[in-house]
Amino acid sequence: MRIYKGRILSFENPSSPREYRYMTVDDNGRIVALSDERPHVGGKLVDYSGSVILPGFIDTHIHLPQLRERAMISDSLLEWLERYIFPAEKRFADPEFAREVSHEFFSSLLRNGTTTAVVFSSSHREATEIAFEEAMKSGIRAVIGQVLMDMNGPEELLTTPEKAVKDIKAVASNWHGFDGRLFYAVTPRFAVSCTMELMRTAAEIAREMGLYVQTHLSEQIGEIEEVMRLFPEAQSYTDVYLKTGLLGERTIVAHAIHLSDRERKILAEAGTKIAHCPSSNFFLHSGVMDLKAHERAGLTVSIGSDVGAGPFLSMLEVLRDAYYANMMSPFKAFHLLTMGGARALGMEDRIGSLEVGKEADFVIIDPEPLAGADDDPSVLLSRLMILGDERNISATYVRGRRLAG
Repeated sequence: MRIYKGRILSFENPSSPREYRYMTVDDNGRIVALSDERPHVGGKLVDYSGSVILPGFIDTHIHLPQLRERAMISDSLLEWLERYIFPAEKRFADPEFAREVSHEFFSSLLRNGTTTAVVFSSSHREATEIAFEEAMKSGIRAVIGQVLMDMNGPEELLTTPEKAVKDIKAVASNWHGFDGRLFYAVTPRFAVSCTMELMRTAAEIAREMGLYVQTHLSEQIGEIEEVMRLFPEAQSYTDVYLKTGLLGERTIVAHAIHLSDRERKILAEAGTKIAHCPSSNFFLHSGVMDLKAHERAGLTVSIGSDVGAGPFLSMLEVLRDAYYANMMSPFKAFHLLTMGGARALGMEDRIGSLEVGKEADFVIIDPEPLAGADDDPSVLLSRLMILGDERNISATYVRGRRLAG
């Protein structure tokens, strides 16, 4: 049993945080008490007085193979993929390289306060196995999937529907649900690089095995035009995914910038979740997602870094861009980062906030020199969101276990 002392803030409500001074975590890494006074139970006191304790950050869209490809300026999404990303992802055919980058990737996430990540691996089955192994060793929570493409890409990165099923079954049977911490996501890159047959097959195996699904949707106008050229029978980009069966309650689509009201309705009715990637959207000049329109439609929105088009591993820096894209209170921003991510994954009963009965995923924040630990929470969180970065992360815990800092 450990008792953590500090300024504890949790964001179950987007309007205002709950606040405590003490959090008690049992030996299984579960929160058993929160209070303003030191509890009368035995246990080691871990004193973070002068620091702020927040729920762990949840990044719902990030690309492991693109870690070293950040800040590569290009004219468009499709040109950027061809010029930088596909060549980078080819390198993951080398298991040693894949392991080196995977280790660096998960270590970097934990240093930045990310306790849960939804990850695109490369197109290689072995590299995806390695990603799971390194995630397991790191202690992080992760949802990971092998990228699927069967057209409009380098031959070395393409698969077939039959091979995709074989690869998914082999990896997911070993890792999906591992330790209640690691999960598999069926991962068609996007409609531009996938035939209808591959997308239908991917949707079928996801349903059969109870897996997550992750893909991209409506990131850039040129991308949408290409999708409509490839699938002229579809009414919209979203309609392509609807027809293939990819949409559902365990599906997360990244970006979703250029959507009609009808597309929002389709996504909401399917229970599909949105990963808002503001830093990437600004970097590639893709456009600005309309958060209010998504929420009016009943969509669940979370936050993704989208590294490597997104330049920041720090979710604090991504929150700054989320604020620039859609004005919101700091309470709402941290709610999207924590509870929004948990709801996107259907894990709101386990993670996303600091509540009794939940698993103790949390981040220790050093507020200096941005603000004092006892400042008004709106001031503290505003400065942290606009000025904060990795340097403000003192320690990162998953299930009460310190993994970084």
